[in-house]
Amino acid sequence: MITVPTVLVLGAGASVPYGFPSAADLKRIICDTFDIQSNLHAAQFLAKRYDYELAQFVEFREAFRKSGKTSVDEFLEHRKEFMDVGKLAIAYCLIPYENEENLFPPKVHRDVDWYEYLATKMNAPFDEFASNQLSVITFNYDRSLEHYLLTVLQNAHGRTFEECAQVVAKIPIVHVYGQLSRIPYPQPESRPYHPDPELSKSAEFAARGIKILHDADPKFEEAHKLLMEAQKICFLGFGYHPLNIERLALKDPSQRAVFGSALGLVESEVNAVKLRLLRALLGRGVTLDRADNLLTLRQHLVLG
Repeated sequence: MITVPTVLVLGAGASVPYGFPSAADLKRIICDTFDIQSNLHAAQFLAKRYDYELAQFVEFREAFRKSGKTSVDEFLEHRKEFMDVGKLAIAYCLIPYENEENLFPPKVHRDVDWYEYLATKMNAPFDEFASNQLSVITFNYDRSLEHYLLTVLQNAHGRTFEECAQVVAKIPIVHVYGQLSRIPYPQPESRPYHPDPELSKSAEFAARGIKILHDADPKFEEAHKLLMEAQKICFLGFGYHPLNIERLALKDPSQRAVFGSALGLVESEVNAVKLRLLRALLGRGVTLDRADNLLTLRQHLVLG
């Protein structure tokens, strides 16, 4: 059981081991999906179902493809005229990855399965599970962590979906930029964790839960409260976008320890990120590893 107040801050790389695309991969997927020269279906479906013009999806795809932006979020931040169709495109392309089977990877992928490691560290009797001193701030739209914990509780304890949903809902998991559902998961009426974007109102329902970088959101107030109460903060799969770090910035000095994975960054980039985090979170020190999420958690005993 996790007994020290700990906050995990998740970026796109936290979900990659479970089949979700990185920001760069999502750009490729969106551009391929809405290339009407080779694949007309998605644009036609969304335009007809949600009363848009086909040309709007074509123009969005072409502008994004030639924008020089890796992230669709960054692109939409400056091209607000594409906001509605862009969010629909994001939802349509991400929903297929919300597949429960991907959360329980085969043995060959267990060396990067940090969800299972987390569940092991959170192990507790069913009635005490929500007492784990863990909070999560996620910049991702997917609900994979919530669904994983819910599924694990169901199978480990033989409880109903409704019973497990009530327990998972007690663990603070804050989606600062929204999630693939207008109503947060796993609340009643939220969009099911299902990979078909063409279910009735599925894409629209998901798109309405998405927020973009510039959107003001009270969720950051919740995030600040969790960070201020933490003794340990760990960034996993995070891109360390300057605006995201700035939005997490705290004003109170503390003895909190800060860790993070930095897989793919070179040494100079790691040093720059460490300085940025130190200034923003005012901790006693920042340790970044050019390692994957699981190894980062294990090397520093982040979860005890």
